[in-house]
Amino acid sequence: MSHSFERQLDLVLDTRAERRHQKQADTAATEAAIHSGHAKLEQIQAQFCDEIRPLIEQAVARANRHLANRSERCQLCEISGYFTGPLYPGGSACNPIAFELRVDGAEVGEPLIVELTHDGMIEAFLGPYRPCEPGAQTTRLSLRWRPVPLGKFNAEMASELVLRYVTAVTAAWPLGREPARSQVHQ
Repeated sequence: MSHSFERQLDLVLDTRAERRHQKQADTAATEAAIHSGHAKLEQIQAQFCDEIRPLIEQAVARANRHLANRSERCQLCEISGYFTGPLYPGGSACNPIAFELRVDGAEVGEPLIVELTHDGMIEAFLGPYRPCEPGAQTTRLSLRWRPVPLGKFNAEMASELVLRYVTAVTAAWPLGREPARSQVHQ
């Protein structure tokens, strides 16, 4: 019986070492997967900032050149104050791009929010008023614009997105007939 006892002790000690090596291997694999995930996320964030932002900015600049010649005196302006955060489950992969329509310098309607999801899709919606605004809504309003894979977003889509935004805002808030949002809240 004592021989069996020694064998069981050896087995316990040998399997302990094997379990420790397996745990180290599992930890290394998990760390490698996390590092790979972070590297992929950083890559799509860079692509969003380096490729998508300029396409949207070009479409906005083109729209502004045209809007400057119109009697409504409106323009699209980039805004800040929208950040990656828990505005909805899942959040965005990086800080979104946000623009608003202004008439005579006053905000009209909700802003356009364009964001990158963690799975590499470009989503756009009418966002809530500035998140810091008291009583601001926190729901996203649809633009009826389908998410697009990051690699397929192009200048034509950026122009379509800006056009959909202006259409949605001017349909809900007719220019020149009702006070702009900033005038209502004062």
